[in-house]
Amino acid sequence: MYRSAWKIPKYFVLVAFAVIIMFPEYMVITGSLKTNKELYTNIFGLPASPQWGNYAEAFIGGNLAPYFANSFIVTGVSIVLTVLLASMTAFALTRKFTRGSKFIYMLFIIGIAIPPQVAIIQVALQLNSMGLANSLMGLIFMYVAYELPFSVFILYGFMLEIQGEIQEAAIVDGCGNFRLYWNIVMPLSRGAIATVVIFNLVNIWNDMVFPLVLITDNKLKTLPIGLLQFRGQYTNNYTVMFAAVVMMSIPLVILYLSLQKQFIRGLSQGAVKG
Repeated sequence: MYRSAWKIPKYFVLVAFAVIIMFPEYMVITGSLKTNKELYTNIFGLPASPQWGNYAEAFIGGNLAPYFANSFIVTGVSIVLTVLLASMTAFALTRKFTRGSKFIYMLFIIGIAIPPQVAIIQVALQLNSMGLANSLMGLIFMYVAYELPFSVFILYGFMLEIQGEIQEAAIVDGCGNFRLYWNIVMPLSRGAIATVVIFNLVNIWNDMVFPLVLITDNKLKTLPIGLLQFRGQYTNNYTVMFAAVVMMSIPLVILYLSLQKQFIRGLSQGAVKG
């Protein structure tokens, strides 16, 4: 009886949090389907007649295609390189191939605490001296370097959970280090990898600081910087701006929904130890 009495306020709090979280999304989505007049006269209501043309106007009129392409290239390549390098590093550290593995791991942990904005000017100068300034490759290198510490932290904690007997049995069966890493450890680390992919996707896809500082060529700018220019072009047309924001969020939502189970499993298991 006592437990059931607490269920009502608990569910009420959960529903209240859900409403608070979903309300901004509701406003943006419904706003993207309204006319400008309806946006001011019917702020909270549903659109009387969905204006799907707002999305076409945002994508074509705002010339978002090249910004989307640049963001897909930078984000995709950065995530693939980060996952490969972080997983190899975590595997080597957990297997203790070299002395001082714990010390190397602590250096990665320290890297998590260093905000990237602190050294962005020095890094920009270094990229310029390497001939990588104002290029997508230089931007990719930046993201890989700054996403590695957190990615190693997640994968290291997860790989420590993998039972040693499994790895020992694979070695007895003739698995070398690479086969052990690729055929045994990586498949067992799907949850942690999904966690790393989603966190990196959100950080890189939405980042505005690095492209703003490192990219000056309009043809190479990513979507967040493109939306800044888009905002100047459609200052008084909020419905089209809302449509652009919705389109920018779609890849994040699709990937999260597809990796949701692995993501939750990685959060609950991968970051426990280490």
